Amino acid sequence: MDRIIRTVRSLMRSHGLPRPDRLLISAPSRSVHLEFSSGTAPDRLAALLLWSTQLEGVRLTWTLRPDRTLTVAATARTAAGLSFGLTASAAVTDLDGIPSGERESALVVLAGMFRLAPMVVEPVTFEEVARLVHLGRAVARRRLVASGAVAA
Repeated sequence: MDRIIRTVRSLMRSHGLPRPDRLLISAPSRSVHLEFSSGTAPDRLAALLLWSTQLEGVRLTWTLRPDRTLTVAATARTAAGLSFGLTASAAVTDLDGIPSGERESALVVLAGMFRLAPMVVEPVTFEEVARLVHLGRAVARRRLVASGAVAA
């Protein structure tokens, strides 16, 4: 257990990685699960991407939940074989998501190009998640300007 904790701390310190909001360690399986749940939607997704750049064998997926929350998950490992699972979620409204209907089963379109069906786990690329980070930051900035909190 101590070795796993030291590995996680070392990764965070040496690469300036953001602290996860939740950390679950399984000593028997030599695995760590990190969850990013605070801050803005684009910051949570960016934190997941930052961590994934320091790991090997990264696989990314996304899933649209019925409550119209997008969950991005990553699985990866360190060179020493420690397994990582990472998750971050964002409301589709924070990503300019447009539902195709009122029902929970309706498709949602993100960034005008990603069509997501609820509860379908789909592989996604680093670049596609990075586009959502950029989009989410643009949406947040636009909302700040609209509220008068920031000058255009």
